[in-house]
Amino acid sequence: MEKVSFNPRATAYPMPVAIVGATVNDKPNFMAVAWFSKVNINPPMMMIALGKQKYTGEGIKEHMAFSINIPGKDLVKETDYCGIESGRTEDKSSLFKVFYGETGTAPMIQECSINYELKLAETVELPGSNLFIGEIVAAYTDTKSLSGQIPDVLKTEPLILVVSPTSHYYDLGSRIADAFKIGNDLTQ
Repeated sequence: MEKVSFNPRATAYPMPVAIVGATVNDKPNFMAVAWFSKVNINPPMMMIALGKQKYTGEGIKEHMAFSINIPGKDLVKETDYCGIESGRTEDKSSLFKVFYGETGTAPMIQECSINYELKLAETVELPGSNLFIGEIVAAYTDTKSLSGQIPDVLKTEPLILVVSPTSHYYDLGSRIADAFKIGNDLTQ
């Protein structure tokens, strides 16, 4: 198969979607993001990437705390709205039941199946974005999303964003193999 080049700015893989929460100007604010990831196991840390001009980033810097909320497919409209509208002009907190945890300044969304509360550990400045790396100080889930004592990703029904060639939301697809096992078929 022949390889051809494409614009490296294009995202050629699916991304999970989260809603980031931060207190900005003494009010809870929420922003949809697809650029987030777990980045460390001990201590547990996650990062988000926000454009330098984003309103939510102002609150993260001011309060040194933020939340990462995992919406299910039942919140697709609200999630999309949080990515379309700016907290500078719209109060998006009215869409949700807001609660706070240990930091007292990282607003979280009751309707989301999973919520991570983070204290800011480090900010990495890139040319157009800031990477906010936070240590998870608390994690919350609702009981319907549990299998045993841990969250079950299939029960949370998370949103997946695919932006190439056009932008659409998806839910998780079907299972194709057992991770950390199927590769054993290639060992000698």
